Amino acid sequence: MDSFDLGRLTDHDFEVVCRDLFGEILGVPLELFPRGRDRGIDLRHTAADGTMTVVQCKHWPKAAQTTLTRRLIKDELPKVRVLKPDRYLIATSVSLTVDGKETIRNAFAPHVQTTGDLYGVDEIVAELQSRPDLVRRHFRLWLSSTAVLQTVLNQEKYVRSSWLRKRIPRTADTFVPHEGFDRAKAILDEQHVCVIAGIPGVGKTTVALMLAAWFMGNGYEVHDISQDAEEITTLWREDTPQLFLYDDFLGQTTLESPLNKNEDARLLDIIREIQEAPDKALVMTTRDYILKHARLMHDRLGVPDVSQATSTVHLTDLSLGVRGQILYNHVHHAQIPAEQKRPFADPAVWQPIVEHRNFSPRLIEETLRRAGQREQDIAAAVRKNLDNPQRIWERIVENDLTDEAVHLLEVLFTLPTATLDTLNESWSWYREERGLQADARTFRKALQVLDGTMVAVEQDGVSFHNPSIADYLRFHLDAGRAPMAALLGALVDPQQIHTLIDAAAMADGAGILAQLKAEAARTASAVLDTEEFIEWSHEVADESETSNLQWILQTAELLDSAPLAAHVVKKTGPDHLHGEHTEHLVSLVHTIEGSRLIAQEDVGRIADEVTGTIQLELAEQVEHGNWYGAISLYESLQTIPGDPLSGPPMEALIECALEALHLVANEDESLFDAQPLEILLQFLREQGCEDGADDESAEDFATVQKMLDRFTDLRRVPRFEPRQETAAPGLYSNEERDREVITDLMKGLRDPDITPGA
Repeated sequence: MDSFDLGRLTDHDFEVVCRDLFGEILGVPLELFPRGRDRGIDLRHTAADGTMTVVQCKHWPKAAQTTLTRRLIKDELPKVRVLKPDRYLIATSVSLTVDGKETIRNAFAPHVQTTGDLYGVDEIVAELQSRPDLVRRHFRLWLSSTAVLQTVLNQEKYVRSSWLRKRIPRTADTFVPHEGFDRAKAILDEQHVCVIAGIPGVGKTTVALMLAAWFMGNGYEVHDISQDAEEITTLWREDTPQLFLYDDFLGQTTLESPLNKNEDARLLDIIREIQEAPDKALVMTTRDYILKHARLMHDRLGVPDVSQATSTVHLTDLSLGVRGQILYNHVHHAQIPAEQKRPFADPAVWQPIVEHRNFSPRLIEETLRRAGQREQDIAAAVRKNLDNPQRIWERIVENDLTDEAVHLLEVLFTLPTATLDTLNESWSWYREERGLQADARTFRKALQVLDGTMVAVEQDGVSFHNPSIADYLRFHLDAGRAPMAALLGALVDPQQIHTLIDAAAMADGAGILAQLKAEAARTASAVLDTEEFIEWSHEVADESETSNLQWILQTAELLDSAPLAAHVVKKTGPDHLHGEHTEHLVSLVHTIEGSRLIAQEDVGRIADEVTGTIQLELAEQVEHGNWYGAISLYESLQTIPGDPLSGPPMEALIECALEALHLVANEDESLFDAQPLEILLQFLREQGCEDGADDESAEDFATVQKMLDRFTDLRRVPRFEPRQETAAPGLYSNEERDREVITDLMKGLRDPDITPGA
């Protein structure tokens, strides 16, 4: 039978669980009182006749029974004699023996009526085992289930990533449920897909990890997706419950992800497949400003399948009470001496932290993890890091690390995730550019200094341990603290120049942009070198020579580089355009039209060449009777300035459309989708074909219109109802109550029976 590790709960968690548990046991609602105003009451029920029942909660999982008995008699018995409750119960996470219960009952008689009113940890666990619904309502209690813990901690078959195996249990210790988590969980339960967005450090990954833990506890395998959406297809196994966790799927600091290579179509297909699969789920996280940027570049990310599955974690989700519990949990579990935890019990210390405008669970976690090594006043260090979020990494990078380790971080910024070989090669070139030693031993030493603190080294590569480190490195480069010339001379992967260009394009990237402009020749060379890595693919979702040319032109505009723009003009002749994807060609033309670096005569020539290329392909599609391919090309032509399709080519396209209409009218409607039918009818009507149709075509028009009407009726019923971005009112937002709870919690940091030191 499943048990629970109640030691993983805080004392506040324990009291809230006891309120609901003893409410069910006693069959009456119980009030919850914070310490300080409780007069010896944690939980109370007062009946209509004035009869009072009190439940006292003592959560001291590491204390001995003798310690509990002594403290109860010393601290609580005098209060009970004044209060004189009709019935007094004690609930504790300490194990009680028969003799121990007799001692407590005798001391508290007549208010403790029977030893059956004394609930030790074994009795509480037994009551919880018979109430699975109550357990599931309390997420942190559910996480303490031994069955869940065994799944999370020990069963490798459920977690295929060492990163997840390390992070989930550690995150569970400090996690506090909040409105943002509730929203995300509701969306995931309903739609099987959830995109969690929010500002850096607000707790997006924490929410994602706890959702993963929830699904693992319900028998799902959890897979960490680290490269691109194609990994999901590779890992997919029919008839196996699976959750795919895609953290920072749009990149960590800039729009650096594979979506830059038109992955949006592939990702959308996977999202729709998972939404229809009963045993699959997908959780993705991203920064909200990156998601907004991505939607401007990728229309597919704005469709309802994605937008209705998006839940933003707002700072307002972290109410005062939630912030206080987060701070308490981190301090309570921190590996620091007890004397460094006790100051947090003072309201003058914790209140400025939980009410700080820059409150960030990530900054608190990192400060506590590092401050114990060098800070005497850890609470002051937390406040300073909230005042200046860059401070935590600036001190380390600029003062504490060796040069070779800093150089590794500077290179890794350009390679957010890199294989050891690629990182080693780029780091070696960087060091040589700077005239420094670059042997394998020095590289290993630098990596050892950073592993587990600043970077995470896994079998498949090296990445930043925390996204905020990449944020700081961007500031570090923007401030000119790394020689841009040396970085440009150390590029071994096209992703590196993409990262630098993306960083320069950000609102706070003016310093990086100025440095790239100052190294104009080297920057241009690095940009043009990306062409060597482009391989032609049948998939529109993959990068092509044309999409890369578009990026080069956008980079030319950013850098004000005439040579790069001239290169684009040179590479847009007929020989280069033939065989390229139409979507990429049209997108390139639109970028060229808006360029201030390309002469109008070149704009017109390129538009004409692209038009001619598309017209040739359209004629081939018409010849083969492929209406859907032909109309797609025709629609692309409509977006390019110039003469529309006319004469024999247009007549042939109309004839192809009429043949398609006849085919559709005589086939099973389940073989077709609504959108292509709408396009077909609209095209023929625009050409005046419906009014002048013969009897056969008129019948075909009527048949296809009826199909389309049925599709329209079906589409009026939404697959998912849009969700509200709020939870139950008042659930997390009573500030007066929150302050009492935080005060109560923090007092426990002074009590060695509640919060032992490291």
